[in-house]
Amino acid sequence: MASLCRLCSLVLVLQLLHIYSLGVYGFKHQTGKNNVTSPTNGKLFPWNKMRLPDMVVPIQYDLSVHPNLTTVQFTGLERIEIFVRENTRFIVLHSKGLEITSAVLLPKDDLGSSEPGTQLQVLEHPAHEQIALQAPEVLTAGQRFLVVIEFHGRLADGFDGFYKSTYKTHDGETRIIATTDFEPTSARMAFPCFDEPSFKANFAIMIRRERKHIALSNMPKIKTIELEGGLLEDHFDVTVKMSTYLVAYIVCDFKSVQATTSSGIKVSIYASPDKWSQTHYALEAAVKLLEFYEKNFDISFPLPKLVIEKLQKNKTHEGSHPLLICWRYGDRKQLCRAMRAKQQGERQTKEIQQQQQQKCSEQGQPLFSFLLGVVLAEKLRCNGPF
Repeated sequence: MASLCRLCSLVLVLQLLHIYSLGVYGFKHQTGKNNVTSPTNGKLFPWNKMRLPDMVVPIQYDLSVHPNLTTVQFTGLERIEIFVRENTRFIVLHSKGLEITSAVLLPKDDLGSSEPGTQLQVLEHPAHEQIALQAPEVLTAGQRFLVVIEFHGRLADGFDGFYKSTYKTHDGETRIIATTDFEPTSARMAFPCFDEPSFKANFAIMIRRERKHIALSNMPKIKTIELEGGLLEDHFDVTVKMSTYLVAYIVCDFKSVQATTSSGIKVSIYASPDKWSQTHYALEAAVKLLEFYEKNFDISFPLPKLVIEKLQKNKTHEGSHPLLICWRYGDRKQLCRAMRAKQQGERQTKEIQQQQQQKCSEQGQPLFSFLLGVVLAEKLRCNGPF
């Protein structure tokens, strides 16, 4: 019995040593047969960790998206400017539920060339929600490239990634909108990306839509181009450097109310046409709260606009993204007018405070901001139009 116990202990120690060796030595460098795992498309995948390697980092995404609200599908084209930190033949990034139709590598300093670029082989590892783009030659450290990816997918039925949301008009008609919720790791469901908070980059968003719809994103719209077939393409300004989960865009037929703060910040509230009349208190609260924060903390709002969108209440989560806040409403009969006003004020305070933290993120602020938000919301409720 004693010898059997010693044998079992030895086997256990050997197994633990094997696991430890995998964790210590890892697979940082893409050499050797052990630095692989098997994806579903039959070829060896060059990376076996859940976290992405840092041999390649993104600088900027130029993302064009066309959601079709009739077929509830979308197509996309993105150009990712990357910087190579270490020699590698692979670019590993996230993708979930997307069909990659093309991946091409272009030299960053040779964009005017007539050369078609280098085709990249796409390897998939669905278990880790990763893809690897394999170059025929080693990418040298210190260089910048453009990775051009064409892809398509389907608007999700849930409430993560790029998903379909609906609302009903007074006449009972069901209308579809396309909206996003990328927090914490769902940007990969909308476009291939380095979907970890440390891989911050700038984003230039372009959205194609029908004339009856509007498009919203993090930054102000800078131009609209008319395309063949009657479609329009809205181009939005480049964002600040940020993580992928903060990216947001929406295609809908909502109406808006607008106001401007005393410091010149444009505030807009969007809602479905039937709910448009309920947006005026939210607008008043948002303007007052922005002015309060700027005056009392002597911190100017760091961004050129603030857009707040009210969606149907089919999910408990509300999202805050730079310049674009999304939150949901339910049946107004469920709450008295005063309570509903208080909840709107609390939501506005919470989300606007998060916007201010993009510029000022000292330790200890979250609890203070929460308590301040409750006080301000109560003050707005007592002194506001309700």
